[in-house]
Amino acid sequence: MRLTNIQKIDRRIIYLLLVVVVAVPIIWDFLRQPLEMSRDVTGVYDAVERIPKGKIAIISAYWSAGTLAENRPQTEAIMEHLFRKDVPFAIIPWDQLGTTLVYNSADKIAKEMGKEYGKDWISFGYQPIVIVGYFEQVAQAMPLDMHGTFKTDKFDTPLSKIPMMRGIRTARDIGLLVDVTPSGTVQAWISFLGQPYKVPIAYAPTGVMVAEGYNYLDAKQIVGMLPGLIGAAKYEMLLEERGFALRAANALSTSHVLIIALIVLGNVGYFLSRRQRQRM
Repeated sequence: MRLTNIQKIDRRIIYLLLVVVVAVPIIWDFLRQPLEMSRDVTGVYDAVERIPKGKIAIISAYWSAGTLAENRPQTEAIMEHLFRKDVPFAIIPWDQLGTTLVYNSADKIAKEMGKEYGKDWISFGYQPIVIVGYFEQVAQAMPLDMHGTFKTDKFDTPLSKIPMMRGIRTARDIGLLVDVTPSGTVQAWISFLGQPYKVPIAYAPTGVMVAEGYNYLDAKQIVGMLPGLIGAAKYEMLLEERGFALRAANALSTSHVLIIALIVLGNVGYFLSRRQRQRM
């Protein structure tokens, strides 16, 4: 194909090239692009490392299929780290579909690492955030009495009968809360859990919510943040675990390279075709 005709390339070829450069790095993990570690990601990692023995972590999961590509890798990286450190954690799922997605992720990792439901982790089950003000009510009541706020787990087992929750009742028993969300829910956790009870809060937002997260980070209202998919990829690097996030980050890079190459070729074709018309 002549460069002067590059602007007329069939769009189906472009779509096919895009599919290839996205799919190949995800399927075959052969790229090792450098990722510069940042204080927001290391802040989350260090917070997990510092959780005192006898305390639990809380994972607030307000995500579903729409943001699965970013929020699930963040959630799974945090879960794996907590399992490695033998820190029990409880999941608060806020979305009907997301409830199952988050549970399945935890169940998969738990089986791979030999962890047991009820002893090493639990899920409080779907919390209807669609009810106006319900999220704030839970965020305010949970630090005072978790057993009174949730009463049972996902399987309707009373919290008092779950081994992991015996002796765990108030904010004093929480070593870290991780808010994994595409929304601005972290402010409620800061207001009702972080500021009054000094519970460390980590933030794992989608890419579009990252900018506002740095305000909380600079104000030291959160201990760290996983900024979108790249944040999850950096966390996997700290864990020395090459999971989906690192492969997806490679796919993002190769797709960006393709787009830049197509823009360059399109401009070259435009200038060559214009020069050719001037000569005619």
